[in-house]
Amino acid sequence: MSANLAATGYPMPPQPLTAGMPDPETIGKQKDAYTKMLDEQCKQGVEVLNAQTSHQKDYLASQAEQQKKQFIMQIDMEVKQQEMALDQQRQEQLMALQQQAAQQKAALEQQSMQLSMDYQQKKAEEEMQAQQYEMEKKQHEMQMQMQKEMAQFQGVNALPFTGLGVPQ
Repeated sequence: MSANLAATGYPMPPQPLTAGMPDPETIGKQKDAYTKMLDEQCKQGVEVLNAQTSHQKDYLASQAEQQKKQFIMQIDMEVKQQEMALDQQRQEQLMALQQQAAQQKAALEQQSMQLSMDYQQKKAEEEMQAQQYEMEKKQHEMQMQMQKEMAQFQGVNALPFTGLGVPQ
């Protein structure tokens, strides 16, 4: 006997095979709803991914900016140190130059003073020699005058000179 026969012997109608299954319209609606939900989830996932990527890029840019600032500060500090070294070198060279100039001025001043003293000494000697010359000249002139007067006196008194004393 077949399983489709009832106990009465009368055949039973076949059982519906689609019972409990959604129909194609319901399947389409479910599919559309599920697709919409998947699209929404994908959209949200893309937004989250974009936000996450944007945040990571911002973080990288921030880190890069901070590193740039640190690098610039480091370079600025190195430049300042080099400038300070140059200023110190300039100051040392300036002091050496000023010291050399002062030494040369002092030597020049001493040389000038020595030359002035030599000149004054020579000038004094020159004046003394001139005075001595004038005195010798006057003495010579006086001696010549005396000889002249003596010669005139002797020529007027043609008497022999017997010396000083009592006349004979």
